[in-house]
Amino acid sequence: MDRPIRPGTRPGGGGEGTRPKPFPGFGDRPSILPGKPGNGDRPSTLPGKPGNGDRPSILPGKPGNGDRPNILPEKPGNGDRPSILPEKPGDGDRPWGNRPDGDRPWWNRPDGDRPWGDRPFRPGGDNNIINIGDINLGNNGIINNRPSWANISNDRYNNIGNRWQNQIGGMHNWVSRYPDRGRYWNNWGNDVRNSWHHHHHHHNWFGPSWWGSHQHHFSGWHYGYSFSRYSYNYWWTVPTFAACTNWFTWQAPTTVWQQPVYYDYGTGGNVVYQDNSVYINGEQVASSDEFAQSAMRLATVAPPETEEEAAEVEWMPLGTFAVSSDVDDKEPTRVIQLAVSQEGIISGTLYNSETEQADSIQGQVDKETQRVAFRIGESEQVVVETGLYNLTLEQAPVLVHFGSERTEDWLLVRLENPDEDEPDGQPSAASPTNL
Repeated sequence: MDRPIRPGTRPGGGGEGTRPKPFPGFGDRPSILPGKPGNGDRPSTLPGKPGNGDRPSILPGKPGNGDRPNILPEKPGNGDRPSILPEKPGDGDRPWGNRPDGDRPWWNRPDGDRPWGDRPFRPGGDNNIINIGDINLGNNGIINNRPSWANISNDRYNNIGNRWQNQIGGMHNWVSRYPDRGRYWNNWGNDVRNSWHHHHHHHNWFGPSWWGSHQHHFSGWHYGYSFSRYSYNYWWTVPTFAACTNWFTWQAPTTVWQQPVYYDYGTGGNVVYQDNSVYINGEQVASSDEFAQSAMRLATVAPPETEEEAAEVEWMPLGTFAVSSDVDDKEPTRVIQLAVSQEGIISGTLYNSETEQADSIQGQVDKETQRVAFRIGESEQVVVETGLYNLTLEQAPVLVHFGSERTEDWLLVRLENPDEDEPDGQPSAASPTNL
């Protein structure tokens, strides 16, 4: 159904041809939080304390306000489903569905020489290894083809990248210099974590039995081709930024990758929409249309020539996240699991617990800027972007493009794999490690 564009999705003030700011009343807030002492490559997004009663509710809009688009594919079995995200039954206003059941998972931050977590891998076997034949129903060809609206030229795309790269130096230590922004994202994340813990949201998602009952079309490059080599717990583990930089086999600019870059979207952040233009670190880098087009271009990856080629790729897990569309979305229905290849290809799966819909994810890391962009399912409109460093933290701000017409600032909140050894399969409650 057609829905009006939500006010406040692009900052810039009023007037003809301009878009209002997405965070009313917060135009003067600085950005994120100081990092953990002694950890040079992992600035904080602010640990906070679960249970605080004074967390601000910052994003505009409440569930059911009628101005949110439907952005994921509709329910399975609908042969004419659109190329956007699953709709909440009976509520066309909320694009990301109802709340899942289970328990709020948690995870302690990794440390030491092991790059992606301190939880031991489960032994391989019938209960841990996933049969790819149960879930791969063929290639999702749409995700490998750039839609016609994202027809940005090579020159314009490269110019955006050059302007962007020139601002990278001014974005280092962002979280240390702007702690209020860290409190904003962390408070939002804590609200999600506390709600999940209280309502026991978890049903062994992304485990062997889950995959068997959630068949869907893979993208050309998919981490599922490695399921026979790793226990399913492996895909829940958490990398450090240093592990990611050592993982890639490419030759990338040292000036870009010598420090992590935190991407902070919205007023007070370092990626801001104003007057139909996009500013990074205060400098104009592109028009709003071109910026969305560049995200879709980055997210669209040519498929492998053969399935055997896809099966040979090694993947590092980036973990599993709840997807919250605003600060009032404290019990999201969508969960996303991500991984990255040594060549910088992003793969993953998005699951809507309300509709039981699973969709393949595919995208890419930009070695020139640390930007990450990925597509979802068979959508030709929706593309999500963030920074690679964001995806190593407890919560990751993301920018969601709906074509070139609208954007929204969302949050990925990290989840922990439930401990199989706990009674009733429920995870033990752990606290987040300070960043």
